[in-house]
Amino acid sequence: MRIGVLLAAATVLMACGGTSTGGSTGHTTTTGASATGASGAAASSGTAGASSGTTASTASSTGASTTSTAGSTTSTNTSTSSTGTSATSTSNSTSTSTTTGTTATTTGTSTTGTTGTTGGCGTCPADYTCGTANGIPVCRAPSGIPRFSHVFVIPMENTSWSTLDQSTNTPFIHGLETSAAYATDYHGVAHPSLPNYLAMISGGDQGVGCDCQATGNTSCNAFTCNLVLGSCSCGGQSARTVVDDLEAAGENWRAYGENMGTPCNTSDGTGYAVRHVPFLYFAGPTDDSVVPNHCEDHIVDYSSFAADLAAGPRDFNFLTPNLTDDMHDPSYPSNGPQNLANGDTWLSQQIPAIMASPAYQDGGLIVIVWDEDDDSGGITGTDDPIGMFIISPYAKTNFPSGVTADHYSLLATIEDGLGVGRLGSAGNATPLTDFFPNQ
Repeated sequence: MRIGVLLAAATVLMACGGTSTGGSTGHTTTTGASATGASGAAASSGTAGASSGTTASTASSTGASTTSTAGSTTSTNTSTSSTGTSATSTSNSTSTSTTTGTTATTTGTSTTGTTGTTGGCGTCPADYTCGTANGIPVCRAPSGIPRFSHVFVIPMENTSWSTLDQSTNTPFIHGLETSAAYATDYHGVAHPSLPNYLAMISGGDQGVGCDCQATGNTSCNAFTCNLVLGSCSCGGQSARTVVDDLEAAGENWRAYGENMGTPCNTSDGTGYAVRHVPFLYFAGPTDDSVVPNHCEDHIVDYSSFAADLAAGPRDFNFLTPNLTDDMHDPSYPSNGPQNLANGDTWLSQQIPAIMASPAYQDGGLIVIVWDEDDDSGGITGTDDPIGMFIISPYAKTNFPSGVTADHYSLLATIEDGLGVGRLGSAGNATPLTDFFPNQ
């Protein structure tokens, strides 16, 4: 939540039951043109860490059968391998769905890569074609987005792009401007924080207009749910999320919250903000009725991440820093120099470790994204651009994208890159194709 909007909120209240900025479009598949531009070198870490993303190492995937944690879908991966600079592409299941209101129901059957195109990529999923990115063979979606082996999303807090770009104590982030691709006109979709997090994983803000609680679902109204107050509960959202679709496709995921403590914790604690772990607000990810301990296995403390990364992480990973490491504190609500320095230091420690892992080097994607701006434009409601970095062996480097984009563009990119259908407003969004060299 930002201090600027608090002043205006004394007279303008936003009810949970109000109009959602997110759409209700169901799963769709777009066929946008592939990205243009010169191929860049593979992504490297910033000033605080050595590059490890230059070469995609020899990789192979076994054909072990993976069972969805939802307990209803089984997907068998086709064994593929590649050598040299070739990046391995594993087969993937995709599904389609229809959406009514904020609830989506998947009704399609899965498809495997056994009927896809082949080439230096191995076997691509159906509708994907074998291309290249930075000279590395890779399966590409109809939109042109490469097929990623693993995705790591790191949400940061309340900082406009101009604040980051002009900062003098964030050497790692400034290093990423040389070694990664980044946005200069990327925007949040709502205020305050929570609706942005919900939109990142579901394609809509689900009608939420405040930082409400994840426990239960009480009747939020204009007096209990607005830019000033979030004294109601909005948990148990029935809308489908990207991780529901990943499970249906036989892929796996895990969300990590720094200082969460107990897995699936829905109570704020020192440094831990439930509203920054959006999966806790949805019925699907938190449902233990079909698969025992489903929530406890998938939403855990960040202390588990290092071991998971070493052993082989999940296909989709959502890594939430604590309130100090995500730039929210200590100078709240204004992002002071210490906030920026704390976040930069944390990123400088985590990003190189991820980039050194086989999961990243074998066609992974790292996204660093801020949820909303820091109100640098004042209390007028100016929607300033926010920071967003793309790091991948397939991505451009030293590349600033001036294309207007938002959280729905990012979700569409992740969904295309992991081979699942689009949700909500991501269905009509243009993915971040310009961040990747033309195939």
